[in-house]
Amino acid sequence: MDIELTSVKSQFFNEELMNFKKKAILGLSAAALAMMATACSDDSSNKPSTPADEPIVNPDPTVTDPTQDPTANDPTQDPTQTPTTGDSTTTPVDNTPATTITTPTGLGLLVDDFEDGNATSENIGPNAGWYTYSDVDNGGASVITTPENDDGYPTVTPADNGTQFGFKVNYTLDVGDYEYDPYVGWGVQVPEDDANAKFGGITYWYKGGAHEIHIEVSDVEDYDVHLMKFSASRVWKQAVVRFKDLTQGGWGVEVPFNAAHIKAISFQAKGSKTKVSSDSLFIDNIYLQDTSEVEKDQPDMTINPATPPKVTAYTEADIAISNPLQAKAMKYLDKGVNFTNWLENADGKFTEFKHGEADVKLLSESGFKSLRLPIDLDLYVTNRKAFLGDSTGATTLEFDDVALFTVLDSFVDWTKKYNMSFVIDYHEYDNSYNATSAKSATYLKMMAGVWQHVAEHYATNDREDLFFELLNEPDMTSGAVKAADWTLAAQGMIDAIRSVDTKHTILFGDIKWYSAEELAKRTELLKDDNTIYVIHTYEPFAFTHQGGSWTDYATIKNLPFPYDPEKWSTVSGDFGVVKSTKSYVKTAIKNYYKTGNKETIMNLVLKAKLWAAKNNVPVIINEFGALNLRSTAESRLNYLTAMREVSEALQVPLTHWGYTGNFSVVEDGKLIEGIAEALGLGQ
Repeated sequence: MDIELTSVKSQFFNEELMNFKKKAILGLSAAALAMMATACSDDSSNKPSTPADEPIVNPDPTVTDPTQDPTANDPTQDPTQTPTTGDSTTTPVDNTPATTITTPTGLGLLVDDFEDGNATSENIGPNAGWYTYSDVDNGGASVITTPENDDGYPTVTPADNGTQFGFKVNYTLDVGDYEYDPYVGWGVQVPEDDANAKFGGITYWYKGGAHEIHIEVSDVEDYDVHLMKFSASRVWKQAVVRFKDLTQGGWGVEVPFNAAHIKAISFQAKGSKTKVSSDSLFIDNIYLQDTSEVEKDQPDMTINPATPPKVTAYTEADIAISNPLQAKAMKYLDKGVNFTNWLENADGKFTEFKHGEADVKLLSESGFKSLRLPIDLDLYVTNRKAFLGDSTGATTLEFDDVALFTVLDSFVDWTKKYNMSFVIDYHEYDNSYNATSAKSATYLKMMAGVWQHVAEHYATNDREDLFFELLNEPDMTSGAVKAADWTLAAQGMIDAIRSVDTKHTILFGDIKWYSAEELAKRTELLKDDNTIYVIHTYEPFAFTHQGGSWTDYATIKNLPFPYDPEKWSTVSGDFGVVKSTKSYVKTAIKNYYKTGNKETIMNLVLKAKLWAAKNNVPVIINEFGALNLRSTAESRLNYLTAMREVSEALQVPLTHWGYTGNFSVVEDGKLIEGIAEALGLGQ
């Protein structure tokens, strides 16, 4: 990826270097931000833009959207704030009062207090000037501004916190033609020095919008920088960052943090590609802490005995399903796996095979019986923009059939050859179906037309183990689409499929990330008697998503499954809880002795199974799994075993999320040790 940074401004560079201002080498922070933006995915958000490796799942459906606050862009809350223009994305606000800020002193290093009246960090070096950058050179339209000195470089702003000066940026985040979330940033480069190894953290004061601080080290070669996120605050607030609590973005190679190799300290403000937002951020008194000054973890938990919930009582008659589709689901949709990180991505239109016949053969010979292929089908609509409302006013969908059916036909053939069922899963990480587009008749017509085109292509295919999955996790970024709207869209796609193909079975999952609870609320079935219902579960989420960079569990680590008091601690910091950890995540860790068990999973799946039995339709799980980032192999195998045991008890088929990557079942071309036994492959 070629990244140019024409928007970089810094007094750090002398005249001889100015010719290189367009090159990424002058601002790895900006390149890092660009790479971070592209990596966000997946998602999963969030999944949001998120790393494509990850499924998007709401970590706590009971928690309202933390990104929404009506005062976040209200200029009356802060006289120094730039008013928002256009549609805006708001950020959470912390109104903790602060008066005069303190200037840190001690064994550490005051990076910059800006009291010298310029934006050069003299304590770092005479040429250590602050720079700014934006997404403009990657096609974005974001704008970042600061006061400038006579030479046109960023300089300080008079402060309102008891000091004379601070460093302030005003910005507008506008995606423009950029493919990912818009961003702006600013920072200062730091000379690498072994003496920096003594630093264990950094503090600074800020006032304004939500942002990230990046502590960039030279060991990171793929721009997957170490960072921490902070919410907006309309009063001056001190940010305290322990280097032990930093996490990387999650898409690159994991690199241990080494303070001796710090090369830059930078900040990033990031927006939404669906909104234009404006804000500002004031920073002051940036201080690198000596390790002796860094706050130590303190005991804050009790080691409790494992206390699993009581499993809801049921009988075999309660879960019996006579519908022939139940036997079909058990025969063809159990012991399945997903091919991920590929065709479902926003830029995932097929060009070449990342996975192919050899992978299907390996899976089949390892005991897997089903392959689910996530693919964003509307990427193959060549006149998509025109159809959805461009001035050309297209009325008929046009497709890139060569690309679309090269990949689909190949997997149809290979799965048949190796005796695996095949699920075509309409799966989009760009979240183009959302609460807004769900109200658009034109958008629903496009979705239905896409499925009609695919179904017509396979209408004469006599395979009974070929399945059409309508749309994975509708509105997967926010989960805000309403059940009635999703039902309307789903029925439209079903009707379009059935107009050309009455044979192949359809798969349907409900709102809020294929929620079992939402499915159990459904009072009417879809108008199609050849439909199988689907749920996803990643419970206990604290275990399965510990270390997930796109979740609020990014710093969480070392949670065992199942919960074991012998492996527990009285210090939540031992499990990655940090100052910035969300309160509901802290609560989840403290309550893990009650939720980290098979019984919790059983009760969740049982809700869907009892609903399915009541309505005499099958239900399956075609996404579950645990990240391999911060848990042990033993715990992951225990979790997979628990899922299989729940599946067998309730006769609910399973398809694992992930073939390779952070949810992998294979490594170095062979099945990971213990996976076959845990999932019951070959049985």
